[in-house]
Amino acid sequence: MKNIQLYLFLFLSSHAAGLCQEPAQSHTGTEIVVIVILDGSEVLGVIQKETESTYSVKSPAGLLTEIPKTSVAKISTFEGKIISGKIYFPDPNKSMYLFAPSAFPIGHNKSYCRDFCLFFPSYSRGITNTVSLQAGAFVFPGADFSTIPLVLSGKLSLPPIGQTQIAGGMMYISLPVQSDVSFGGGFAFGTATLGNRFSHLSCSLGWGFSQVENRWKFLSDPLFVLSGNYRISNSIAFVGEWWKFPGINLGETPFMISGRFIGRKIAVDIGVITSLFSAGFGIPLLNFTYHFH
Repeated sequence: MKNIQLYLFLFLSSHAAGLCQEPAQSHTGTEIVVIVILDGSEVLGVIQKETESTYSVKSPAGLLTEIPKTSVAKISTFEGKIISGKIYFPDPNKSMYLFAPSAFPIGHNKSYCRDFCLFFPSYSRGITNTVSLQAGAFVFPGADFSTIPLVLSGKLSLPPIGQTQIAGGMMYISLPVQSDVSFGGGFAFGTATLGNRFSHLSCSLGWGFSQVENRWKFLSDPLFVLSGNYRISNSIAFVGEWWKFPGINLGETPFMISGRFIGRKIAVDIGVITSLFSAGFGIPLLNFTYHFH
């Protein structure tokens, strides 16, 4: 338990330090950027010219706007698409499906909080453009705080090759059954994602492990996860996951599917958790995500 508390302290410390580490860069050129004004409004377009005091921005519709630098709060690269003059914003949950990760990183200094099925609140942050961390807990009504399982996970995403990206990482869950015994488990995983940040498919292999004090034991047989995200409009996507655990019959393997409603900073998943060949309705699934950056 003490080790987990130390990891969480280091995680939050890196969050605070990261606020001062965002690299300065010039966005003048052909890339589309999002300029956040001090009043909270946003301007989308290409910076045509930069002077000591202003940015000259051309919108997708061809309108030219002069923006004083003193009114600019932040400039970031636009990760969405513009098709026939219509703006399609990226899914803020590109790094996650429902419970399984994609190979996409969160992004440098980007962060979000998440509540999965009301019992798993978590906070995730991109430490660099390739390293992502998550800290959370499984919280159940009436549970003693000292017995709440804590979760810490990390992911390293390699640079993409065309439409393919590969990542690897580990999730650790502390299980404080006894206060004087360090006990936990989790899995190490590798993930390959094919597609873009609008529609993509991922395959993951994971090896479960258990930990008692200084004794670690990994399972020899891997679990397999197939995940997908299919964008049907600017604000709606379908997301699914299939988990194949070793030693579990195919018909009993869990399958999750949801509709994802996408906003600029908020995404909501509404779906169901069932088995692959179940004839029932399954367990309702509800997930909220809010992105800070």
